[in-house]
Amino acid sequence: MECGLVVMKVGDYQRDYRVVSLAFDEEVKEDLRNNELDFLYITDKAVILYPDQLILSEDPNVIELLKKAGNYDVYGLSGNGRLIEYYDDRSIDNYFFITGKCNSNCVMCPSPDASRKNGESSSIENLIEIAKHIPSDTPHLTITGGEPFMVGKEIFRFILFLREKFTKTEFLFLTNGRIFALESYVEQLAECIPYDSVLGIPLHGSTAEIHDRITQAAGSFTQTVTGIRRLLKKGFRIELRIVVSRLNAEDMENIAELIATKMQGISYVSIMAMEMTGSAYIHRDQVWIPYRQAAEKIENGIRILLENGIDVKLYNFPLCTVKREYWTLCERSISPDKVRYAQTCESCRMKRICGGVFAGTLGMEKGELKEII
Repeated sequence: MECGLVVMKVGDYQRDYRVVSLAFDEEVKEDLRNNELDFLYITDKAVILYPDQLILSEDPNVIELLKKAGNYDVYGLSGNGRLIEYYDDRSIDNYFFITGKCNSNCVMCPSPDASRKNGESSSIENLIEIAKHIPSDTPHLTITGGEPFMVGKEIFRFILFLREKFTKTEFLFLTNGRIFALESYVEQLAECIPYDSVLGIPLHGSTAEIHDRITQAAGSFTQTVTGIRRLLKKGFRIELRIVVSRLNAEDMENIAELIATKMQGISYVSIMAMEMTGSAYIHRDQVWIPYRQAAEKIENGIRILLENGIDVKLYNFPLCTVKREYWTLCERSISPDKVRYAQTCESCRMKRICGGVFAGTLGMEKGELKEII
């Protein structure tokens, strides 16, 4: 959530940064006050900061903008009065952004190289403060980066806070899994991870040659596979993620065989079409594969996984590019806010259940999308 968009400048605040919740009615206002949380109370006439009882703005335009938000939404209020969104109480796609840094350098990553090498990290104290403001009954939260575990073992203090507060929340931890080649990290995570948690780990190839070529990190395949096996042995739930590119499409059957024979206990496998932004777009001639071609290449792999009792989900494959027998595996999107549709999709009767394409990929399909009538 640390990477939230700057949405507005509230007023001449000129005080220290703080995390605030939003309240639009007296009931929520009293709830936040009773929980001793800083918050903004928005009326028809003013934006008031509590517990200071400081009027930040009486500008009708600012008030109107804030009214598009909701009760219990969480923002960062910077020293110059700017608001940064961290949590949307009406969304099921909220996340904590731990760091932009990553120890892999995947050639098809939707983030740019600079972010992975020099990206900023959130302070653990600020992450905990944000978490304090999020309602404990929120249904789902994602922990993401970069590679979240690159901030070191301090992250376990934050994870333990999440477990103690969010006892009914489903968590998804997105990690490349390399750090869990170290038994000590597996043990520490086991001691603090929330009870309803899944680790989403990418597997890019069935061999070190293919996987490491994609990650551009020598030894990453061995570390990831070792980490996955250690986590499975400890009883963690794991979602394996496979992004289909030109570099691994021919290897999909072998990847499926590896999962089925060497990684028993995997919860499910998510197979994803590409998001053509960041490094992926820069290397598009090397990595892009048309949807229909990708869908054909993964068929045998899907069959192997299903025959071995492993659930499969397909993300961001438009239905018109996938055989009908696999439509039941297709999910709307891995990132709902990034979904876009081509002009030909507007009259398609399946649009309402189709995952469409990533915003950054629109235009790459070059006429592949066809109306289903």
